[in-house]
Amino acid sequence: MKKQNITIIGNGFASLFFIQYLLFLPFYPIFTWFFRRLYSKFEITVIGNGEFVYFPAMPEFITCKKTKRDITVDIKPFLKRRNINFVNETVTNIQDGGRTVITETGIYKNDTLFLGVGPAFLKNDIPGTREHTLSPCDGAESMLKFVNKLNAMDGGFVYLGFKVNKKDGFVSGRGGQMYECACLLDYALKEKGVRDKYEIHFFSPDVSEGDTGMITDRLQERGIILDYGYEPAEFLDGWLKDIDGSFRKADLVLYTPGITGSELVKNSCLPVSMGGQIDTDKYGQVKGLDNVYAAGDCASHENPPAWVPHQAHMAQLRSQAVAKNVKAKINGKQATNTYRYELSCIMNMENDAIWLHMSSDNKPPFWNIFPRRSKKLIKVKNTFEKLYLIYLRYF
Repeated sequence: MKKQNITIIGNGFASLFFIQYLLFLPFYPIFTWFFRRLYSKFEITVIGNGEFVYFPAMPEFITCKKTKRDITVDIKPFLKRRNINFVNETVTNIQDGGRTVITETGIYKNDTLFLGVGPAFLKNDIPGTREHTLSPCDGAESMLKFVNKLNAMDGGFVYLGFKVNKKDGFVSGRGGQMYECACLLDYALKEKGVRDKYEIHFFSPDVSEGDTGMITDRLQERGIILDYGYEPAEFLDGWLKDIDGSFRKADLVLYTPGITGSELVKNSCLPVSMGGQIDTDKYGQVKGLDNVYAAGDCASHENPPAWVPHQAHMAQLRSQAVAKNVKAKINGKQATNTYRYELSCIMNMENDAIWLHMSSDNKPPFWNIFPRRSKKLIKVKNTFEKLYLIYLRYF
């Protein structure tokens, strides 16, 4: 039987979860690489940059608990252990209904295409975003720059905020990460004994003024000023410009725009959703294209609940369903596996933590064996992170 030629674009959470579920074994044999060379139904090629970054840990740069080295993995050995080909290139186009992938120097044909290309951010929504804000979504360098600027200050006004892209009917943004950044900033300044010298503001045009809830309570307990409903007309050097022409002092801004699709998504044969993302159905299939799938932050959802987020856990659920559907299609069956909608993450505040959870089937996280609010959850979160990074580095 001819091996199925599978091309995977991207090496982030969605792609790695897809590989994990596609090549799932009930145990990890010592000679896995040799075993997969002897018997494999797939000829897999991954095209990416070879570097995996554990983005959920990015806020902890503020407390100096995490570094770039801690959360970055060279993914090439992981792929080699699974007998997967790796191409260190940038994809410039996708043609022929997904069957042809074009990079800067080569052309790659496939029987099945999986897209985990990650997001782009709407940095043109507010003028000055690129020039005068920093963001955890821009990676370790941006967070290190934020920390270095903060360390060089002796007080002032710090603004943190986010915006989401609502055009696809769900939370296409990074609100949760920004709430965590705000609480960790408060903790870091208190640890240095200089909290009273700073005024921390939290803003978002996507949170209604007067909004209440567990997260809002945590911000208010820390003396963080809530500018819910506020959107700057422009970011300037040291200032925020309001729509009425007035100015607010802002010595440092950490801000995450809404999520959309990358230039690759918009300039190829892929169908694009209203929000600019890859248009996919409830099975993870790219609409209108045969044997093309997408998951993670690059893809839209079909009729999602309004609270559904873009996050690593959601990428896992989607990639798991896609892997099952790919195997079904290869075996001559129809794609019938859908995925659950679930928001589940632990918000680390260093001196406290809360487990934020919502699911379409109302199932609790881990059978409710963990408390919903406890400092002990920080250890649980760190354990999840360590186990996953150990898996990528050594298994």
